[in-house]
Amino acid sequence: MNRFYIKLAGMLSGLLLITTSCEDYLDKTIETNLDQEEVFKNFDNVQGFVEEMYAMVVNYGTGTHWQGYMCYGDDAIGNQNWQFDFRIDQGRYWNWINTGGTGIGTYFYNENANTGDNLPFRRAGVWQSSWAGIRKANLVIENADLIVDATQEEKDVLLGQAYFFRAFFHHEIMKFWGRIPYIDRSLNSEDWELVRPETYKETALAIDDDFALAAQLLPVDWDNHPAGQKTKGINQFRATKGAAWAFKGKNLLFAASPLMKGANDPYDYDQQLSEMATEAFAEVLKLDEAGRYELATMDNYQDVFYSFSGTTGYIYPGGTEFIFSQSGDVGWFPRFLAQGFQIGSHCEQRDTQFPTHNYIHYNFGMADGLSTEDSPNYDPSNPWEGRDPRFYKWVVVDGDQMVENLGSASGDNEVHRFAQLYDGGAHRFPNVDLGSQTGYICKKWYGLSFNHFDNNIGNYLPFRVHMRLTDVYLMYAEAAHAAYGAQQAPSFYSLTAEEAINVLRGRAGVGAVQFVSDNQKFMDEVRRERAVELSWEGHRWMDLRRWRLGEMDRYKEKTGLRFDEGRTFYREELIRTKVFEEKHYWLPFPQNDTELYAGFEQNPGW
Repeated sequence: MNRFYIKLAGMLSGLLLITTSCEDYLDKTIETNLDQEEVFKNFDNVQGFVEEMYAMVVNYGTGTHWQGYMCYGDDAIGNQNWQFDFRIDQGRYWNWINTGGTGIGTYFYNENANTGDNLPFRRAGVWQSSWAGIRKANLVIENADLIVDATQEEKDVLLGQAYFFRAFFHHEIMKFWGRIPYIDRSLNSEDWELVRPETYKETALAIDDDFALAAQLLPVDWDNHPAGQKTKGINQFRATKGAAWAFKGKNLLFAASPLMKGANDPYDYDQQLSEMATEAFAEVLKLDEAGRYELATMDNYQDVFYSFSGTTGYIYPGGTEFIFSQSGDVGWFPRFLAQGFQIGSHCEQRDTQFPTHNYIHYNFGMADGLSTEDSPNYDPSNPWEGRDPRFYKWVVVDGDQMVENLGSASGDNEVHRFAQLYDGGAHRFPNVDLGSQTGYICKKWYGLSFNHFDNNIGNYLPFRVHMRLTDVYLMYAEAAHAAYGAQQAPSFYSLTAEEAINVLRGRAGVGAVQFVSDNQKFMDEVRRERAVELSWEGHRWMDLRRWRLGEMDRYKEKTGLRFDEGRTFYREELIRTKVFEEKHYWLPFPQNDTELYAGFEQNPGW
């Protein structure tokens, strides 16, 4: 690890100007031949240096990571064995290191992540880019006293961003590899043999301190802050006070979770950290009440996931729920979960994944608010009747319309107007190699006219955000329940865990959450609600791991639903079973790096 980190010691690469390249300070290029005083002499130069950290945030689910998806849990399955989810399912975690340039595991490692042509950082990988981002943040913090030509407000936002990213990048690495030392200074050849801490919590608390500093220094809205006036109207992707509070809570909730606590019981949370996480999330919800954020309604929920290019051009998705996301690669279509199904085409994109039946059956319950296992309204002979409205909003089932206008000379293309997902149907694998193995297609990320026939593919802009308001409500409910129970509100905020979940269910028109007196059953419902609301957004694999559920058969089996054209029968079919043992809760560190010195040991089992 640290050998690679030292390689980054002198990196002051050209910056990627993403959303605001027309502005003066973003036109600054920090070259390696510039001395420290030049880089840090004024706000414009330093902000240009800081801008690179935004491009080091990994773009989960879109663009150049087209073979990654981040749907590595029980939620989806690919129909091509060269896809990275296949390697994850086989337990081949060493494949996260992409040395062949094929895109395998590029979320984690990309050999061109911070080098190459005129698109530096375009292909950020968690491993390289996070270490580079940590160093860059440390350089800003260490050299803050050199910044002379800047107002106090400008200095505050520069430091706020640096503290935010130092914390954020440590958290990014920790999600996948577990405990690492907290690096709060720029390392050199005399000072780099850092020992891994004994607990995840130790580093998480150091991360928490930095997020707290960031929350103090960053603005609520850059457009209303003096430092954001040069880029007013195009500040969407900048780190804010709300983002700092949200990730502060997420870091603490992850640290409180059973895996990170070191517990064997999947319901055993760290009480202190859960209370701290609840308080951080409450700060974001207060901003929601103040009008900074707003939950999308079911009628405009699509604005969170995609937008349509009209006469004024694209509006980046995220809607009123947007809190933070990676700001590069936003023009690429996220090619996962059959977004690129492109009905009826001979498309070169053969990297489709499809929602699994087991995920839909266990998580998308009934309109009465109960799961399919608990509701008396569930009928296995008519499994799609009376379901949670979000099921119909985000999942294509057999017979659903998929094309608006086939044209007057549609001919043989008429078969593609409605989904044929039955055995032998036009959209069922292996009848068509781009077809669904499971009997379902995800439509969360695109509208009805996203297909070659309606000719609107080029007009859609889909987007996966790292943090949105719905996630904050879900994490608040989880942390508050772990800390206070389902029906007790903390002293600093009036919302209970039960009420937080019902806010989301009420929006969807789903019955209220039940089982509030049973701690384990209520937590199951909180987790099920999270699986529905954040379905196929890249959270599931990390959630199953932090909850210590990965080894259970229920979460290892990936199934599809078989049925005939007349739907006279339904049969669940096991497609494949994930290999998941104790060691698979963490990715392995690069072997060479763990052999540099005794203090940085490999993760268990690797």
